[in-house]
Amino acid sequence: MASVNGDAQPASVSCQSLPFEIVCEIVSYITSQPALHTTARISRRFNIAATPLLYEHPELSASNIDAFVASVAPTVYPPPRKAATSSSSSSSSSSPAEYHLADLVRTLDLSEIFWTESLRTAIARLLTHCRSLTRFVGPPKSFTGTALRALRHSTTLTCLDLRYCQETCDLVDFFHVLNHLPRLTVLHFPRSALFSSPGSRQSRVQYSTHDTASLSPTLTIDIDINVTVRSQPLPTTLRTTFFYPPNLTTLSVSGGIIDSTLLASGTPPASISSFAISHLPFVRMTAVRQYIHMLAPQLSHLSVLHPIPHLPHNFLDRILVSCPQLTQLTASVDFLTAHIFDEENCAPDHPLERIDLDCSGGMGSEFKISSDDISIALMEGRLKRLRVVRASVKLGWGRRGDEMRRVKDLAELLCMDRSGFGEEDDDEDVEGEGEGDGEGDGEGDENADGDADGEEGDVEPDVEPEIIEPAPELVGRERKENGEEDVNGKLAGVWLF
Repeated sequence: MASVNGDAQPASVSCQSLPFEIVCEIVSYITSQPALHTTARISRRFNIAATPLLYEHPELSASNIDAFVASVAPTVYPPPRKAATSSSSSSSSSSPAEYHLADLVRTLDLSEIFWTESLRTAIARLLTHCRSLTRFVGPPKSFTGTALRALRHSTTLTCLDLRYCQETCDLVDFFHVLNHLPRLTVLHFPRSALFSSPGSRQSRVQYSTHDTASLSPTLTIDIDINVTVRSQPLPTTLRTTFFYPPNLTTLSVSGGIIDSTLLASGTPPASISSFAISHLPFVRMTAVRQYIHMLAPQLSHLSVLHPIPHLPHNFLDRILVSCPQLTQLTASVDFLTAHIFDEENCAPDHPLERIDLDCSGGMGSEFKISSDDISIALMEGRLKRLRVVRASVKLGWGRRGDEMRRVKDLAELLCMDRSGFGEEDDDEDVEGEGEGDGEGDGEGDENADGDADGEEGDVEPDVEPEIIEPAPELVGRERKENGEEDVNGKLAGVWLF
């Protein structure tokens, strides 16, 4: 292109002349949903490149859920898929293959949507259309009935999280849905789920096991329910079918299950390495203990949180002995005492790296475990791999100045090399026994020196905090923006949440 004075000007490069692979590479660096939406409106080529990323992990809320359903699932049943067209990067007129919008969705996170007028219908329609889902997080409301049963269409799910569901859903329907999800690796039960009343539906339910022949065999759970009809008890047996997905690695159990549901479901898969329980009003202590005993050799993460009313106050005191591979323990202090850190309950070479201590706030629970209990265990050479301690503010570790000082001392211990702790004490005991016979004559001088040292020691507490006070980052509040949990790096220390 020539200028007015005759000087040659370099030709401008248009985005339409870029190869489509370069356009996709540019768009792949955009992570914000509003930015992807703006990018999709630049041109047709940028629209084709940005649309899969825009719909892959949508950020849904009550304000945009209706528009999202209208674009992804405009009809009750999925329409025919659009035919794909091949494209050549050398030809600017050809376009890449087109997709059905529902096929692009990989994640549905509805945890921020509390209520809309047609939320239950919208969820059922989305689950019917989006057949390529890999992760689903249920909403707090309206995930019952048709919405829950529509989940059986998402056969490619690997993560099912229903912890946020607050409305009561039927465990029979939930177990039926699990029969159709063989690829699950992460499963979180709904904490509000209950077995349905036999008066409101068929008392004996038997579901088919279609497409589950290659999975572990299903087991039958018979539940005796006494229903009062017009002041007359009516014993009814509710039959359900429950099986474990064969590749399950993370399991979180909660809700209205009973002992037989937990124990009569066969042997848990050997792939389960993370197990969590909470909100179990009907399960007794013996069932929980037996189930954890089955999982103990393979567990690396364990979480036991209140409310579980049938567990005693010292239920977890021997858990480090039962789980030799445990690296992270999350527990309510309602179920453990300071004896968990005793010598007979935790070995020096135990691989535990992180402890999260929660508290229900009940009477006396804040005094069950203090930071000194952990510090003493570390100084005596136990739990040498422990690096992170998270404690609830309900424990009161940071309320008083003296207690905060002890928390900072614990933070220093967590961040230092403790490989030689415990061994020095044993050596000193042996040397003290050998030298005790020959040093009787010098006891008077040593006592005199000790008195002089004691007089100087009275001044030490005034200057000691300025000398050993740890760095501010060793003790702090939980940092939400840091998603990585590197227990060997900068997160080592004590964190209050």
